[in-house]
Amino acid sequence: MTSAGPIALKAPDEAEVRRHAIAWYARLCSGEATDIDRDDWNRWHRAHPAHQRAWQRLAAMQATLQRVPGHIAAPTLRAAQPERRRMLRGIAVLASGGSLACLSWQVAGNDGGWRTWLADYRTGTGEQRAVTLADGSRLMLNTRTSADVSMDASRRLVTLREGEILVETAKPRAGIAHGVKDARPFMVETAQGRILALGTRFTVRTLGERTAVTVLEDAVEIRAAQRPGQVVTLRAGQQVFFGGAGVGEPREADAGAADWAQGSLVVNDRRLADVLAELSRYRRGHLGCDPAVADIRVSGAFPLDDTDKALAVLTRAFPVRRVGMTRYWVSLVPA
Repeated sequence: MTSAGPIALKAPDEAEVRRHAIAWYARLCSGEATDIDRDDWNRWHRAHPAHQRAWQRLAAMQATLQRVPGHIAAPTLRAAQPERRRMLRGIAVLASGGSLACLSWQVAGNDGGWRTWLADYRTGTGEQRAVTLADGSRLMLNTRTSADVSMDASRRLVTLREGEILVETAKPRAGIAHGVKDARPFMVETAQGRILALGTRFTVRTLGERTAVTVLEDAVEIRAAQRPGQVVTLRAGQQVFFGGAGVGEPREADAGAADWAQGSLVVNDRRLADVLAELSRYRRGHLGCDPAVADIRVSGAFPLDDTDKALAVLTRAFPVRRVGMTRYWVSLVPA
């Protein structure tokens, strides 16, 4: 990076700020930074609060990466392409007790991976987090979730990078006449399209190339990314899946669709394999079952903050037993 890089941004674009923060980080950690580079970085850092926030997220990420064991991380460095290693070495190389380790290049080289690490709000495996936004709206982040929030004079936008959120849009804000709602549209965006809240409570979950939306109160409008002119209205008690090319048919939502926000997985007549797939989102390692028991029908409520307890309930209630060398590889097989 040269001193010709951006020093100040009057109305910073979040993605652009992240890219510049990463580039600055790579430059300063490369071992080739000059005093001029450091002065330019200081000016960039002071120029806007958004620059400072992006830099703080990088610092927090570095602290996390320093806990990555070298024997796990180092092989990914050796496997990286030389030109990418040179370009990104300042980001990936970690100093810990004099040893060097590196972050997976699949993450470092992928824009989505960096956006996940640098998201405004993140949760890890098995973690949930409640957030009150500046307008009074509330977000609940489920396990393995990352989201960015952008609010200005014209809109309120939550960008869901991965995972699942429960959204409850704000009541009238202080300073606004009683009964008058915030006029700015409240939207949630995923890679597949955009959801416009119509004064509502709803969940949004990313599922690879699809997004699932469940409305708990009021309604939302959904537009697929490639067909923004087609609008599908989803009402309370309905659920829909959509991809970038279009929105599916609304259907009745599962009664326990948002019970995860209360710490429970509630299922009614679900396949055991599907129940375990849901529980696996809340624990590290592999969790699955033998094909011989995959189709057992399961109903009940299971704790998400203690998946071992949930598995114990399943082994008591159904003809299955737990096998596995460690808690990081577990399977249910016929009893």
